[in-house]
Amino acid sequence: MAARRFDRLVEGVVDSPAGTDSRGWPRRGRAARGLVRIAAAASRVAAAIWIAVSALGCQGEPASTSSGGEVQIPDQEARDFTLTESSEGKKSWTLWASYAAMYNDRNLVDAKEVRIEFFDAKQQRFSTLVADRGLVFQRTNDLEARGNVRVTTETGVTMETDSLRWLNATGKIVSDAYVRVTREGDVVTGYGFESDPNLDHFNITRQVRAEVREENAEQDAER
Repeated sequence: MAARRFDRLVEGVVDSPAGTDSRGWPRRGRAARGLVRIAAAASRVAAAIWIAVSALGCQGEPASTSSGGEVQIPDQEARDFTLTESSEGKKSWTLWASYAAMYNDRNLVDAKEVRIEFFDAKQQRFSTLVADRGLVFQRTNDLEARGNVRVTTETGVTMETDSLRWLNATGKIVSDAYVRVTREGDVVTGYGFESDPNLDHFNITRQVRAEVREENAEQDAER
């Protein structure tokens, strides 16, 4: 009868021919020795995989490539979009855009390539704004313009900046970005801008610089 023993590498009972080796262990047959070699190789592979997984775990979680922002689908989209804001039957401004997306839950209109005309109490246009992008906050009818913003009045005053807001309740244009205002060749630049929409009365609070043409300075001196 063949001797039987429990082999720690094979994790099972292995049949061996009768007899033992010099250490008292039963001698294994050829099949048993093959199983032992396979089990040992499998054990080495498992150990290598465990080491590799452990090394990856020590490196921490991989950095996320997602921006984290949720992509929202607009409720409506329009080409050649037009929107007019009126007060007591008189229009305050009209916006034109090549494209606009409407988000109902946010009461927001996001427009591209915008042009906005502002009107006075007599319904006369007094200034025009152009920008790469315009946001209309429909709850307040405030406007925000972004990218290559330029405001030009009917009197020839221009204001250039990267971003500004139109506060509908107060009828003011405000901006924290760098602004450049040009009037009759005189240039004023700085930060912290506030003005009426026709740019007749504006205020710049920080890093103000002014470039006055000599011709204008001489005319002021004569007066």
